[in-house]
Amino acid sequence: MLIPKITPTNFMLGCVLLLLHFHSAYGQNTVYSSAIISEEAVSLSSNAIDEDVLTKADISASSGTAFGIGAYDGHLEVQFPSLLNQNTTSFVKFDAEENILQPLVGGSLGNLLGNVLGAVLSGNQEFSVNAKNANTSVLLKNSGVPNDFGTDNLRVVINKDSDYFLAIAPDAPYNRVRISNSVGALLGLNTTRNLGVYEAFYPTGKTNGGSPTYTSYSGSGLTLDLLSVTGTGVLQPELAIDGDIDTFSELSLGILGVAANLEQTAYFDTPSGSDDVFYVTLAVDPSLLDLGIANNIQFTAQRASDAPVVDIPLSDLLDADLLGLLEDGEQATFSIKPPSAADRLTVRLSSLLNVALNQQMSIIEIYMAPDRPIIDPDSENVTICEGSSATLVARSQSSEPVELRWYDAEVNGTLLQTVASGEPFITPILNTSNTYYVASGYVGEAEESPRVAVEVNVVAIPTAADIEVFGNQNPTCSSNDVILVPSSEIEGDFTWFFDANGLDQITDGLVNAGVTYEVSDSGVLRISGLDETNSPYTFFVRLTDALAGCQNAPGDLKAVEVSVVDSGSTAVITLNESLSLDRLLTILGGTPDMDLNGSVSGNANPGDVINFALNGNSYTGTLDGNLDFSILIDGNDLVLDSDGILNGVVDGAICTLTQELPIELPDLILDNVFQVFCASSAPTIADLELNGSGLALFDSLEGSGLLALNTPLVDGGVYFAGFLNLPISLFSRVQINVTLIDIPAPTTSSSTQNFCTGTNPTLADIQINEMNVRFYDSAVDGSELNPSTALVDGNTYYAASVEGECESTNRLAISVRFVDNEPITLIGISEDACLNQSYTYTTETGKQNYVWTISGGTITDGGTISDDYVTVVWSNLQDTNISVSYFDRSSCITSKEFRQDVSVIECGEILGEEFCLFVFNEFTPNNDGFNDFFEVRCIEDYLSTLEVYSRNGNMVFKAMNYQNNWDGKANVSGTLNSGDHLPSGTYYYVIKIPELERDLVGWLQLARE
Repeated sequence: MLIPKITPTNFMLGCVLLLLHFHSAYGQNTVYSSAIISEEAVSLSSNAIDEDVLTKADISASSGTAFGIGAYDGHLEVQFPSLLNQNTTSFVKFDAEENILQPLVGGSLGNLLGNVLGAVLSGNQEFSVNAKNANTSVLLKNSGVPNDFGTDNLRVVINKDSDYFLAIAPDAPYNRVRISNSVGALLGLNTTRNLGVYEAFYPTGKTNGGSPTYTSYSGSGLTLDLLSVTGTGVLQPELAIDGDIDTFSELSLGILGVAANLEQTAYFDTPSGSDDVFYVTLAVDPSLLDLGIANNIQFTAQRASDAPVVDIPLSDLLDADLLGLLEDGEQATFSIKPPSAADRLTVRLSSLLNVALNQQMSIIEIYMAPDRPIIDPDSENVTICEGSSATLVARSQSSEPVELRWYDAEVNGTLLQTVASGEPFITPILNTSNTYYVASGYVGEAEESPRVAVEVNVVAIPTAADIEVFGNQNPTCSSNDVILVPSSEIEGDFTWFFDANGLDQITDGLVNAGVTYEVSDSGVLRISGLDETNSPYTFFVRLTDALAGCQNAPGDLKAVEVSVVDSGSTAVITLNESLSLDRLLTILGGTPDMDLNGSVSGNANPGDVINFALNGNSYTGTLDGNLDFSILIDGNDLVLDSDGILNGVVDGAICTLTQELPIELPDLILDNVFQVFCASSAPTIADLELNGSGLALFDSLEGSGLLALNTPLVDGGVYFAGFLNLPISLFSRVQINVTLIDIPAPTTSSSTQNFCTGTNPTLADIQINEMNVRFYDSAVDGSELNPSTALVDGNTYYAASVEGECESTNRLAISVRFVDNEPITLIGISEDACLNQSYTYTTETGKQNYVWTISGGTITDGGTISDDYVTVVWSNLQDTNISVSYFDRSSCITSKEFRQDVSVIECGEILGEEFCLFVFNEFTPNNDGFNDFFEVRCIEDYLSTLEVYSRNGNMVFKAMNYQNNWDGKANVSGTLNSGDHLPSGTYYYVIKIPELERDLVGWLQLARE
């Protein structure tokens, strides 16, 4: 079993314990059934409508004796004061003598759970629920029918005390509930069982604050064997709604290799409002996270049986903090804000297939509360001086009355103060850093949002010991200025005073008694005009830290004593070289040691000591015989010195000579500030060209947003190169402008192209509208293919447009098929067509851009660009022909054309009395004894062949030596089967008479009356 650690997380329920009588929660915002419409075998029926959920009516049922003698069922029907709208959930508290309710809480798992618990649902004590609108039933379910209690319309649910309730939500309006009790055959003879009904009611407002009042569970894909394993299923579901973060329900699928799921649903008294958020606190086995369990945990919010308004996997709600908590085996709280009203929330665990781990999760708590408060910007990262208090402000995101509760711990802890939104919370006096936590909750409700941490950093007040000063270690020559350089490990600003209490400030440019004072921005004090007469001099410096503005206390300023010796000595310090960019990059690259070389001229002697103050550190060397020096220094100090001044002091035998030397740092210059990339190469920050190493890329000229190397470049993007952790005031960043060349993908008239089998087509034969393309064997990456590459039937090839060195980001996919060339055909009469008679000609269907051309005739039907047929009346006896062309996208030859000459004759003539031949071209084969056969006079006297064709040119009848016996039935299988009756219509005949060397051709009319 997974036992979630009860450690600080983002979740907290209010600590207020409301010790109220059980039914007081139901007294407000609840409508009870008010009338009994019908009852049978009920004792104390009035208890079911007394608005007291602790009293009950008992509905009795008995199996009777043999042959059903004395058997009876009981029922109780109650009515609400008014009609309830469809999908309005009402509840009925009830109980049963047999253990049939516990498995029914499992919804669709009820039958299996009954077997596990030894409680057979069918044939045991049974009950039915009938929701009615007056006398019309709108919902009828029976406990003995599997899954009847596994839908959103009707469920058995429990509260945190494991009391049983019916949750009824029909799809139609209703105002009555009828509950019937019966006894099945399994209980034997002379058995009586009671079904207790306490109260039927529905909430009109919150009766339980933001906590869900009921819960149930369900599942699918599970078997009896699996549920019989100890620890499998839903264990102690009521603990997910008990308001106790030290208890939890557990959904466990065990170890299985089939698709299955378990789900638990929490039911709230009233639908959520626009400001409400559902919160779910859960824990999972960390090892399951690596296997993707976050994708198999689903949150669904809905109202009754309406469609879900939220259906989202846990993976979509994970951030780094929540994932870290789950990975550490701790509990984490997830927020689900429904876009519209919902009165239930379901947490579903679906199985990971083929995972040899027990798949389970713990639901610590489900509840509803306002959204987390927002911390004012001025209350984020607050820093104060020790011995003071902080003022913290948070604001609610809700439009409803919400209070903000401030705590001293993330979980449990002490409620320090409750304030309104935007009202300040003032901390106690603090001497160490602390974290406070604020949650939002509705006034009068214990439930609240997860707490938001607010850190208060406490900074120590600087002391004199925190300040170091360079420049007063030895007496100073009066001919030289006194330069005092303060420094501290505490970042901040320095201020100079004449007194120890910080009342008489030394300001920049001050002239007093002939002495001039200059104070730089970095706090370096330069004094001109001091002499030996009033020596020594004492000055005081105060530090104000940069975080909270804390200052040295009066009387605890750093005292700096300066001694001056009258002397006309002078000295000039000269550095031999400036800092190059290459040397700077070497320093920043991790090799900071360097030699500071130079010389001194003037009143200096070999062996004199020379000191340099740099970035709060002191470096010492000795002048050689040529008054030169070389001192090993840390190059980082040269770069990071706050005022950019190298303060040098030469110690002579009598006094010191001081000089300020400006630190000349090289400018950051990039060779290419306009950089162009191909969009198809998916360039990133790492692809930008920089001069040397040691540079970083930022998202703004002065901001701290450092860009990761894998950050994609965007067209028109602006990026800034600079040094990491170095002041922008010393090294201004350089702007780099980026252009991405994005070429459109190539186009084609057909993404599936057909080629004739045996023609050996290549890539170059593929039709593409653009000229410059490259072919590849995959949509992304892959290998480039030579245009001479032979095509393979069924393969897909990918083309990219090319311009210069760039190609299109997206590739055009073209599928190749090899097909046999299908010639165009034209079906219809082409020989001995009758003059002034109509004939229909057809070609292949499903093609495009049909073009019909007729010479010597007139189109009477069809013949348009979309018609695969044409009907023609031939009007000439000579120069008659028909042609058709079309576009065939599916063929390897797309444009096809066919032309057919048509011979036209005059039909229906008498060949002469000497031949006795005459065609009667109308007959009615209806078995009435009159004109039932197609007749040709005297045909019996000749050897002949008769062929009959349909309007489409299909032969339907053929006879050798015709004997005037054709009754309109087909004897040639084609569009009709041999023996089928031909439909009424026009047909065409051809009678061949070899001995006359003449064919009779014409039309005939078959009429079935």
